[in-house]
Amino acid sequence: MKQMTSRQIGQTFRQLDPYKDIEEDITRFRGEAYREIFYKVRQIISHQFNKKVRKGIKGFLFWGDVGTGKTAMARALAKDLGCPLMFVDGSDIARWRYGESEQQIVELFSNPSKEKRIVLIDDAESVFPRRDWVKGESWHIAQNNVLFHELDRMDTSYTVAILSTNELSLMDKALRDRLYQIEFSNLPKETLIEITKDRCDDLMIPWKEVVNRIEKDNKIKTIRDVEKEVLAYYAEEVKER
Repeated sequence: MKQMTSRQIGQTFRQLDPYKDIEEDITRFRGEAYREIFYKVRQIISHQFNKKVRKGIKGFLFWGDVGTGKTAMARALAKDLGCPLMFVDGSDIARWRYGESEQQIVELFSNPSKEKRIVLIDDAESVFPRRDWVKGESWHIAQNNVLFHELDRMDTSYTVAILSTNELSLMDKALRDRLYQIEFSNLPKETLIEITKDRCDDLMIPWKEVVNRIEKDNKIKTIRDVEKEVLAYYAEEVKER
C-alpha cells in the first residue's frame, strides 16, 4: 500500500477560522439550559488550556436529536475561546485503501506545534460505531481502536475533542466512557419562539405570522425545524414584494 504523506492527510481536514468562518455566538443562544451547557464546557476547556492540565477531560460527547444545536455549540466555543476548530465528518476520514483511514485519525490528532485547538468530529456514529453493531465492518473496529489510542495519549493542555451524534446507542461504549457526555434536549416552545424572532429579524421580515404557526404546530421541536419554517415564510414574503 502506498503511504499518504503528512501533507496529503492534513489537507483533508477543514480548519475553520473562528473569526471568519463561524457565525455562531453565545449572544445568539436562547434558552437557559443551552447557555448553561456553553458556560460549563467553556470553563472546563479554558481551565485545561490556561492551567496546562495535561491529563484532564479528553473530550465531550454531544448527543441529541438533529437540529438541537450540537455543532453550533462547538463552533461557538471555538469562537469564544479564540482557537481553531478542526472540523471532521465521516467523508473526511473514510478512505478506500486499507490503513489510510487510520492514518487520517492519527494525523487529525497530531499537533506538534502544541497549538490550542478543538477537534470536532460530527456525526461520529457514522465513523466510530460500537464494535458489536450488526452492520459494522472490520475497518470500523480498526478505526475505533486508533481513536481510543489517540484519545488516551492526548495532551489536554492544548487539545480537546468534541464528538456529536444523533444516535447515542450506536456509539461504542469504550468511546462513550472516555468522553464527558452532554445531552442536547429538544428546546421548549418559548425558546423556539425567541429563536424564530431572531431569525426573522436577520431576514428583515415580520415575525408575528410565523410565530403563530410555530405556536400551533407541536411537530416543530428543534432549531432546524424553526429554520425550515422561517425560510418557507421568507420565500413567500419575498415573492409577494
